[in-house]
Amino acid sequence: MRSVLVLSWALFFGLVTIAMSAGLQAPLLAVRAFDEGFDTSNTGLIMAGYYAGALVGALLAPKLIHQVGHAKVFAAVASIASGTALLFAVVPDAVFWFLLRVATGMCFATIYIVAETWLNQSSTNEIRGKVMNFYVILHYAGLGAGALMLNMGDPQGYELFILTSVLISFGIVPILLSAKPAPAFKAPKRISIAALFRKAPLGVGAAVLCGLAMGALAGAGAIFADKAGFSTAEVSIFMAFMSLGSLIFMWPVGILADRYDRSKIMIAVALLAALAAFLLAVTSVDHVIPIYLIIGLYAGLALSMYGLCLAAVNDELEPDEMVGSGATLAIIFNLGMMLGPVVSSEIIEAWRPSGYFFYHAAVQVLIALYVVALMTRRRAAPAP
Repeated sequence: MRSVLVLSWALFFGLVTIAMSAGLQAPLLAVRAFDEGFDTSNTGLIMAGYYAGALVGALLAPKLIHQVGHAKVFAAVASIASGTALLFAVVPDAVFWFLLRVATGMCFATIYIVAETWLNQSSTNEIRGKVMNFYVILHYAGLGAGALMLNMGDPQGYELFILTSVLISFGIVPILLSAKPAPAFKAPKRISIAALFRKAPLGVGAAVLCGLAMGALAGAGAIFADKAGFSTAEVSIFMAFMSLGSLIFMWPVGILADRYDRSKIMIAVALLAALAAFLLAVTSVDHVIPIYLIIGLYAGLALSMYGLCLAAVNDELEPDEMVGSGATLAIIFNLGMMLGPVVSSEIIEAWRPSGYFFYHAAVQVLIALYVVALMTRRRAAPAP
């Protein structure tokens, strides 16, 4: 594993700086949007634009990598993302911001797909799990560090938008100068959504609901914090604790899911997450420290669910179907991610900030009920 990490240092460095940029941009846009006079609904739509772009990126990236190569695609989309990061500050218009957010999502999704396929194909079966886990840890660490950078400037000025662009640009350089060639790539054959659902209804259905929760966390978390009256520093800490919770809980949840019945672990995680969301809903926003701690707990549990969905899907597939199914599952997941910020921001507007966490509690309960319903149906089905 050490040899892979050493040879791929440029890729990891680029991923960390780009994740820092993404972690900074989301809360920055939410705070700046309200300063510009955008209402909660428009801000939610702007944040959802990222996931609409990510959906497009998931569809286009494999073809681009196959035709052009990893390094060129990485450089091209990172350059576009760097430019769009600056345009947010130049033209404060809701429709224009939505389009920029779509472009940003498309670029970032392509970047992550490039990175994941590069690492997958550079690793052997014996170390691939460790390498990908290291990649996920770096990604969430970068997101958390980026959120804290919101304190490095005034969201009403240009400095933070420039910093967002610079971080992306710095991430490109070592990859383009790396002496290690990118691996050969062949675009995987996709599995249709319907076919994947027939094969693995547990993971596919839960992934849609999981997307509703994660999209609302990443896309509307800063909207909640701003509407709750948090200062800029408190918004950044709130978002950073989401990433910290993911780092803490993702590994142990994965271990439990490998040792015990995966369906039961999914139910337990969803119900614990629902309880944490309910506690957040009834906790006064004046008590920021308890909110930080509980949001770390909730985000750690909720964000771990996608890994359980992916594992549940792969449990039902042949080895040669896994790559193509991963792309299809990403599309399904992004559909939920698109709706999450829109629905949750409307709830914040209609039912005050506390409604945001009642939304999260409801989604987690739906996940648990869905898994229970599938388990019940399986027990009732006759044995083959």
